Amino acid sequence: MNKKLIALAVAGVISGYGTAVNAVEVSGFTVVKYVLTDDSGMVAPATTNANESKFSANGEIDFTSSPADGVTVRMDVDLDLTTGSGQLEQAFFAWSATDSVTVIGGVFNNPIGYEAEDKPDMIFNNHGAVYTVLDGQTVLDGDNVAGLAVAGAVGPVTLTGAFLNDISGANEENSIAFIANYSPIEGLDLEVGLVTQDAAAENVTNFNIVYTGVKGLEVGLDYLTADEMVDSAYDLWAGYSVGGGFAVNLRISEIEYSSSNTTETTAFNASYKIASNLKAILELQSTDTTVGATTADSDLTTLKFVATF
Repeated sequence: MNKKLIALAVAGVISGYGTAVNAVEVSGFTVVKYVLTDDSGMVAPATTNANESKFSANGEIDFTSSPADGVTVRMDVDLDLTTGSGQLEQAFFAWSATDSVTVIGGVFNNPIGYEAEDKPDMIFNNHGAVYTVLDGQTVLDGDNVAGLAVAGAVGPVTLTGAFLNDISGANEENSIAFIANYSPIEGLDLEVGLVTQDAAAENVTNFNIVYTGVKGLEVGLDYLTADEMVDSAYDLWAGYSVGGGFAVNLRISEIEYSSSNTTETTAFNASYKIASNLKAILELQSTDTTVGATTADSDLTTLKFVATF
């Protein structure tokens, strides 16, 4: 099922929460990225990009507490270690109102779309097309939203409804989100979601399907359409764990704008699990951007280390 917060909460757990009453659990991660090649934005006669041969480091510290039975409080702090800056990413409570109904309030990850925000939960070094569009519509950083969400199981289907500040930052209207998750068979997860907004792309509809029924294999499709600005966006990916801690992944992405401009990206990576809490990912990404009659190509090669605690 979708790795995002709400889906996990409805399943009866909030990722990594399980804390004893009044205890505070501290967890998080560190990401170190090295840019091997990046020819995007280069203008002749330049032959290198200022981003090449550069390291960056960022991290996150998560604080979780259960001050009362059935209520969990979480706060996530993002840190950019290269610039020395930081900010609060998420701050919310999760209340298990009943055995099958969870209420979440505060600032939390957008429940629409499959791809997660945090680096340890990402398959690729860079976010895909659907996340890029969604993040571009949300006024809060990190594709986050602010408001209240209620999620519960109705037979085999998990339904989520959310009443939010307008995700684009407009003051006239609130945004409403609806999400349905369904797993018809083991290893097959389906999700459909809708979020309204008064400006920018207006109403956004998303559908994603992920299959993990074969050991070591994951195949998925994340598709989005909007009323304005963006006609469609999709990510189609497949990954396979080859054994010994090694895995390979391939993703094809496209954003088609209402102006007929397009962005097409292909990403391939190989990852190695060095230790239980440390993974290295080498990724090659190629992007074709078409604006009117002009097409620009760019390639990006990155090496990323993700360590969790």
